[in-house]
Amino acid sequence: MKTLSTFIMLLLFILGVQAQEITISGNVSDDGGPLPGANVLIKNSEIGVVSDFNGNYEIKAAATDTLVFTYVGFKSKEVSVNSQTTINVILEYSGELDEVVVTAMGVRREKKVLGYAVSTVSSKLEGKVAGIHITDGKPLSRISQNDPAYGQLTAGEINDVEKYAEFVKIYNSGEAKEIAKKWEFNHDGRTDIQVTDNSGLPIANVGVALYKNNNLLMKGMTDASGMSMLLKGKNSPTDTYLVQLYYSGKIEGKKISRNQKQVSFTINEHQASNAIDILFAVDATGSMGDEIAYLKSELKNIMSRIDTSVEQKRVALTVYRDHGDDYVTRAIDFSSDVNEVKDFLSVQHAAGGGDYEEAVEEALKVSLSQSWNEKAKARILFLMLDAPPHFNQENVVMIKSQIAKAREQGIKIIPVVASGANKEVEFLMRSFSVSTSGTYVFLTDDSGIGNDHIEATTESFKVEKLNDLMVRLIEQYAGVQTAV
Repeated sequence: MKTLSTFIMLLLFILGVQAQEITISGNVSDDGGPLPGANVLIKNSEIGVVSDFNGNYEIKAAATDTLVFTYVGFKSKEVSVNSQTTINVILEYSGELDEVVVTAMGVRREKKVLGYAVSTVSSKLEGKVAGIHITDGKPLSRISQNDPAYGQLTAGEINDVEKYAEFVKIYNSGEAKEIAKKWEFNHDGRTDIQVTDNSGLPIANVGVALYKNNNLLMKGMTDASGMSMLLKGKNSPTDTYLVQLYYSGKIEGKKISRNQKQVSFTINEHQASNAIDILFAVDATGSMGDEIAYLKSELKNIMSRIDTSVEQKRVALTVYRDHGDDYVTRAIDFSSDVNEVKDFLSVQHAAGGGDYEEAVEEALKVSLSQSWNEKAKARILFLMLDAPPHFNQENVVMIKSQIAKAREQGIKIIPVVASGANKEVEFLMRSFSVSTSGTYVFLTDDSGIGNDHIEATTESFKVEKLNDLMVRLIEQYAGVQTAV
């Protein structure tokens, strides 16, 4: 009898231990990286959690439980808990779509909160749920259905080309002046070159060059508005200047005074083709983890909204990290198949980095070496980042050469600065944009998403939704006429 009692007590003890909950954590990924928004469920129960932006999760379960890992378009996987406290799984892509997981991330939440609700929606539904469009019979991108809703990030713009007097005032004193000097940017002596045809219409893709004392100073190319902005730098009373145009095998020029700020040319030339090239270069280091999932949603939305009146629209993507990481750059060249670029974007995630600076110079080099259409009406490079390049003389020389290359090819650089950036990032990126006749964009705290964003140095700016702002800029620089 005593033996039986002992056995029963031991059995109850074992069952009690097995019934106790333990905390299990881990990561859900595929062969391309973490899977944000993956479902982690306790089998035969309604208890579950969702992985965060980096694919990480945490759940409480008993040793006797089995965890079920699911993700749209991937084969599910079951793992017995036993005594494990860490369970990492790699899901296999199935190519099938049985259900759509929709997150409630469209609801405004407190900063830095990653938990959110999950609902399951039949793929046969048609409509919008949490900012995601679901259409019967049409395949969805393998990860887009788990993205946050687009239209959440907020941003401001400082167009220093249009507000040049304010820009010069900022860069003639204080920290901005020191940073421009450090990276060897000179913003003195602005000269605008305007090129039109015989009807007064602007002509894009006309090569321009500025000579000082018969020495080539700077090259550029006219944009969709027929404009090109070049810089004389400091000058003296004895300096002489010449502006030359290059088009259709022809060369013509005009001598200008050292104080002349505008030069106009009328030429007999055809307008550029109604095509645009847009490249997105995205910092994918760990410091971007608080916002990269949202940026991906915004970019996909922007790619889909490029004006249909454009004859040809092509998009490309560069993602970059830093030297010593798993990779420095990854890129997909220009394609008119927007979905191809979206799918490439979907599998990217934030990781690596370590120190503050990143391989910005390599991102520029790779991005500018893609197959840009030299006949396009507009060429735009959106540089999305939160940290500067490493400062050394080699990088100073490389960045100056890449900025010069962008200007000569008529590629406007538009930085989009995220949380965590400091003033060096802001002032250096504003030099990038001015030097290529682009504009400067920065995320703001108004969305409540991500870490804190620095206050931009400007007299005033308007807060907009980031996706609307970027679409507006694309249409503006492509000369697209929008309805009022």
